[in-house]
Amino acid sequence: MKILPSIAFNDFSGSAGNVTARKTGDNTYLSTRTKHSKKKTTYQAATRCRFADTTRGYSKVTEEERQGWISLAKNLGSYHTSTGKASITGHNLFVAINSYRKICGKPQTAIAPSHLRPSDYIRLDDWWLSPEYIVFTGLGERANKNEVLYVEMYPAQSPAENRCWDKTVLVAIIPTTDWGDIDLTKAFIEKFGSPLTIGQKVFIKICWIDSDCGYIKNYTLIVREAQEASLELNIPYKPRAKITIDQIETTNEESLCEYFDYEMSPGSKITSNEITIRFLKELTTGCEFLHNGLLSVFEFERSYQYSRGTAEMNYEIHCTEVLIRNSFQKQINFSCRSGVLPDHFATFGTYYITE
Repeated sequence: MKILPSIAFNDFSGSAGNVTARKTGDNTYLSTRTKHSKKKTTYQAATRCRFADTTRGYSKVTEEERQGWISLAKNLGSYHTSTGKASITGHNLFVAINSYRKICGKPQTAIAPSHLRPSDYIRLDDWWLSPEYIVFTGLGERANKNEVLYVEMYPAQSPAENRCWDKTVLVAIIPTTDWGDIDLTKAFIEKFGSPLTIGQKVFIKICWIDSDCGYIKNYTLIVREAQEASLELNIPYKPRAKITIDQIETTNEESLCEYFDYEMSPGSKITSNEITIRFLKELTTGCEFLHNGLLSVFEFERSYQYSRGTAEMNYEIHCTEVLIRNSFQKQINFSCRSGVLPDHFATFGTYYITE
């Protein structure tokens, strides 16, 4: 701010307490000095604790194990930095690999891996960044079973913020996708405390990383503004339709539904489900259960599925029709289409839905 000359700061430059004065031309300007708050977030505390634990772990390895890390570091060679060429030490490599292992839920390893796997880019079909949903769809299959998705994010605090890649923080480690989809909505709010707002800029780093011997090298960078429709195809988000056991009346005079978990894809009509039924009377053709009203996406859905008896029924294989009615009739019907249904049977898997 600009101030008028005073007894204390007339023709004066320097600091007094938290106030710094500087003179420019005939004017004197005052500003307050910024002090570190000494506060640390839960995320900062966890990161520092993880780093300290991993660093201490290196002091406990044997000389043979230490030489393994040194040798592996030498094999990585040198890399370019802003100040010239540099190379990683065995100690730093131990800390880096074990830090990523700990983030991915793996225990610390004293033995250097036989090889290292750099992280890899991802591909997407579409994604939503909105106040209600942060969802990525159509992620490709992971290259190996040890890979997990590593996601960092940062919501810009003003439209003027650009190139904020150094501000992104870890939001989630995702062991597996859900039919190629990941939902980051809950993880984002838990990390940043509030949902996105329309027009807010979001910086995202995301990659596949090997949880055993991986390190961050290649990653996909995304920076977009939040909007209601998807960012690729500009379509609204439609969650996959689900039915769980709490949405149906599980018991009637003739049968009991012991387990019910049914999910239907919003695109091509495919269902993935797991259902267990027990007959209370001697029935051989099928049964039905009432439901308490489902999403409008369900209307008349039929699938033909393999089913089998449980252990006491010697796992006999049958074909079962699963029919969901959600119009004037609100029923879920099970009918035997091949063989005779045993008193206790289960059906599970992924199947096409037919009209």
